[in-house]
Amino acid sequence: MKRPFYIAAIIFLLTFPVLSQKNKIPAFSQYRAKVEKARARGIDFKRNPDARTFRTRLSEALAGGVNFAGHYVVAGWGCGTGCISGAIIDTRNGNVFWPEQFGGIGVWYGNDGYADEPVKYQKNSRLLVILGIPGVKQGQPDKPSGEYYYDWTNNHLRLIKFIPKKMGE
Repeated sequence: MKRPFYIAAIIFLLTFPVLSQKNKIPAFSQYRAKVEKARARGIDFKRNPDARTFRTRLSEALAGGVNFAGHYVVAGWGCGTGCISGAIIDTRNGNVFWPEQFGGIGVWYGNDGYADEPVKYQKNSRLLVILGIPGVKQGQPDKPSGEYYYDWTNNHLRLIKFIPKKMGE
């Protein structure tokens, strides 16, 4: 009689941690990056001709120093009401990366209005969070509004978790 109870209890104890991890929100501390003091002299405009369009914003961001993933700088600027764009700069060499997700982030977030911090990141972590609607390639449909958690790996943002938020919540 006690045996089925013990078996059920053991199965529950073994599966509960796995189930609870699916609902766990990624934390900056889970994606550690060693902060470097690397400092490029400037933006590499030869390798990044598109960067000339945003020369001032990118140069100012680079001058501010590392703010993301150990040796990168997240730079951002407005692209209209409720919209921001940006790029990621490697402070080792001044190379600029243009993640698709930074191409027109919709910062409107349900009935809460605008997100106070639509993009969250830390200098000692590879985790980057977008609150709202990340940009997409031209011709693709918009993504749903919510919380997007990305890992910056090999100079690309890799989606690790999405928590939807319906308009009006």
